[in-house]
Amino acid sequence: MGGSAPRRDHQLPVETTSFVDRRGELTQGRELLARARLVTLTGPGGVGKTRLAARVAARVQRAFPDGVRFVHLSGLHDPALVPLAAADALGLHDHSAQPPLDALVEQVRDRRLLLVVDNCEHLAGACARLAAALLHGTEGVRVLATSRHRLGLTEEHLLEVRPLPVPDPDGDLSAAEGYPALTLFADRAAAVLPGFRLTPDNRASVARLCSRLDGLPLAIELAAVRMRVLDVDQLLDRLDDRYRFLTTGSPAALPRHQTLRAAVAWSHDLCTAPEQLVWARLSVLAGSFDLETAEAVCADDTGEPGPRRGRSPAPAEALLPGGAGTGGVPGGARPDVASGGARFDDGPGERALPMQVLAGTVTLPPLGGGSRNVALPVPAPAGGPVPLPVMRPESLITPSPGSGPGGTLTRPPCAQGPEGVTLPPPPPPPLPEPAGPATPSPAAGAAGTWPARPGPALRADDVLDAVAGLVDKSVLCREPGPGGVRYRMLDTLRQYGLEQLRRTAGEEGAVRRRQRDWTLRWVGECERGWFGPGQPETVARLRADRDNLRAALDFSLSTPGEALAGLRLAGTLWFYWHACGAPREGLYWLDRALAANPEPTPERARGLWVAGLLAAATQDFPRGRRDAGDALALARVLGDTAEAAHAEYVIGVLRLFGDDLPGALRHFETTVARGPVPGQHLSVVGLDQVELACTLGFLGEADRAVEVCERALGLCERHGEQWVRSYVLRILALAHTVRRDWAPAERHAREALRLKLAVHDVIGIALTLDLLASIATERGAHRHAAVLLGGADRVWADIDAARWGARTLNSARKDSEERACRALGRDAFEQAHRRGGSLGLAELVGHALQEPARPHPGESPAPHDDTPVRLTPRETEVARLVAEGLANQQIADRLVIARRTAEGHVERILSKLGFSNRSQIAAWVTAQR
Repeated sequence: MGGSAPRRDHQLPVETTSFVDRRGELTQGRELLARARLVTLTGPGGVGKTRLAARVAARVQRAFPDGVRFVHLSGLHDPALVPLAAADALGLHDHSAQPPLDALVEQVRDRRLLLVVDNCEHLAGACARLAAALLHGTEGVRVLATSRHRLGLTEEHLLEVRPLPVPDPDGDLSAAEGYPALTLFADRAAAVLPGFRLTPDNRASVARLCSRLDGLPLAIELAAVRMRVLDVDQLLDRLDDRYRFLTTGSPAALPRHQTLRAAVAWSHDLCTAPEQLVWARLSVLAGSFDLETAEAVCADDTGEPGPRRGRSPAPAEALLPGGAGTGGVPGGARPDVASGGARFDDGPGERALPMQVLAGTVTLPPLGGGSRNVALPVPAPAGGPVPLPVMRPESLITPSPGSGPGGTLTRPPCAQGPEGVTLPPPPPPPLPEPAGPATPSPAAGAAGTWPARPGPALRADDVLDAVAGLVDKSVLCREPGPGGVRYRMLDTLRQYGLEQLRRTAGEEGAVRRRQRDWTLRWVGECERGWFGPGQPETVARLRADRDNLRAALDFSLSTPGEALAGLRLAGTLWFYWHACGAPREGLYWLDRALAANPEPTPERARGLWVAGLLAAATQDFPRGRRDAGDALALARVLGDTAEAAHAEYVIGVLRLFGDDLPGALRHFETTVARGPVPGQHLSVVGLDQVELACTLGFLGEADRAVEVCERALGLCERHGEQWVRSYVLRILALAHTVRRDWAPAERHAREALRLKLAVHDVIGIALTLDLLASIATERGAHRHAAVLLGGADRVWADIDAARWGARTLNSARKDSEERACRALGRDAFEQAHRRGGSLGLAELVGHALQEPARPHPGESPAPHDDTPVRLTPRETEVARLVAEGLANQQIADRLVIARRTAEGHVERILSKLGFSNRSQIAAWVTAQR
């Protein structure tokens, strides 16, 4: 089954600007976390809660052996997704049928970690349920939350984050540098006006400005950016004008939220008209975004037929109704609205359950029908393997005269299926516009909505200039991301932008629809290119855009007239839900989309088999069989042979999962012999072969399994594909173990492990480590096997420590452990096992790939003289303390680190030096001197 893909860093956020001193709050936060398991930082928007939480977490992270993880909720708006976001932040990969929150608690029950949950106010109920479940279901998990309001739990301890203190502008300012508000202003002003500093001449004005801004950090930062063109006194004058405008001359003091609003509104006033418009339109993006997305969402005419994303754009015809997106199959035409709704084909991921588990054929890679992913119908030659040619998207459509500048797009004739299926009626017209504009939500001080925006259209070049200006004005934050630079807007500024967007009737709905259509086009391109090179990059970008994917899905499924596009998007994302380890969220969106679209359409057939596949991934086999069967029946009624083939794949996988080996063998022998059908995704074509080889391996027919794998490898290698190839290699390794050909088995398993790390297939990594440990045991490399088992156990702890209860997996693991213990002795085995468990994922895979599985004569020989041994500075320090005779707890106390951290350092030193005990480390340190 697919594991997790590369994801946004869920450890502590990287600080890109200096942190202004908050020593008092830092101390309070540390003290509260020392005695309480739930601490909430409260305060108004823009006061600095997130930065303070990150700093507090960084100060205490040594006390949490299992780490500190950061849950970003600013781009999340659905309470049902909160437990999934927390599990993702923790790196958990649950595929059980339990409720998400129950599964989360079970997986972290025995861990000592800190979970930082940021921006809880708009999801307070869901966050309170998450915190309560962790507090009551675990003993070592603590929660640090940020919110404008308390969560309301009795166990909750509050720390109010106040604005920065400001001195009296008319008082003694000789020690002005000691006030954080003034220091913050001077620091940010110097960033845009090199050389700026606090002086006796400007201290009073800066103090008065910071006082006027109530010491709110965000307001101060927005004001400081204007020092590029104004001096402090001018800033103060203009800010006072803005206050008078907002309060209509009221002498009453402004509440802090009005103070921040005034600062934001003032920054908005100082933007150019295109910058203001881009600010408003970008506010529909819930998460970070790249420049191409900004252009697609904001420009009135991008001039581009589809996404670029660092690769050649898909042909324009592939993005139109009935284009290449339909795969050129009978009945495949679908009413895609600028969605790139290509004929997608699915592929299995790695579903390691009972029978499939031993083979490790969790095979459900992404689907994408396009230049590399759509197969031509090819008659199977008698008695020989089926060739697997590929059809380019251009060949799947033929322009013909019609109503439109480019004519209409029609499918080339295609041979009828065995049941004489004919083409369905022409596709319906594009999806209708919503019945009316979104309900306006006028900004404060605005009287209703304004008419449609006048003025010239916004071009892509205008968007680029506006984005640059908004970055300069600190409205947008620039940050690194997959594929290059990305941008992010703070919540406070995004909410203000939405208010401006809603001032023009119908504008919000139009911009959200544009963002959704762009997402459909881009996701369609990702799917079309999935069976080919660039899979890791595709997955990384999808995960970086997940908040925007959710926004597009939610808009489609909550706006009248848009539900079919929502189902199309949820179905097109099958490869993301499956290959990136997000079956629960995929089912959530598919459940909503299928309920909103009961009509018999190709989109519904797609959604049903994807739901069946994801249900199987979460061990809900009855639902999986029901949904896949319904998908197959509907696809046949529609004459959609490609979706029928995809549904058949899911049905076959469920037979394999259900230990129906004879039935699975007949099923996959039939589909492989039939060969690819028009429009079928090549991922599924390859996965059919993988599942056939897996079944043959279970039945002991190793020679036939190897033959099938070799054909599948050829298909993957011709396309530069990695995901399916990693599954094929693992099955090939397993087949060689049946033959007891240990050298090729190890070689193929290592290559599979390398590829699985490249696409971050965590479940596949765990399965392959188990297999490599078994091979190492058979070859007499018992210490190596013990290290691999320790690492595998640690990876499985994030998935299911019981290895899904699969008899084959657990018996193989138990056999490896027993044989290694007999060869090494229990103490030496435990030591090596701990060493493997202390390695990070990349270190563990590197260890498995670099250390050949060969017998280790004797007890950990000293390293060869010609082998350079390099310890990190910290490891060197620990080694010296070991040489002094200190125990692990004494080392931890000396270095002010957790005991488990000290143990990890010692284990890594033993591993690097090839030693088995601390006296050898001491001797080595002495020799180095």
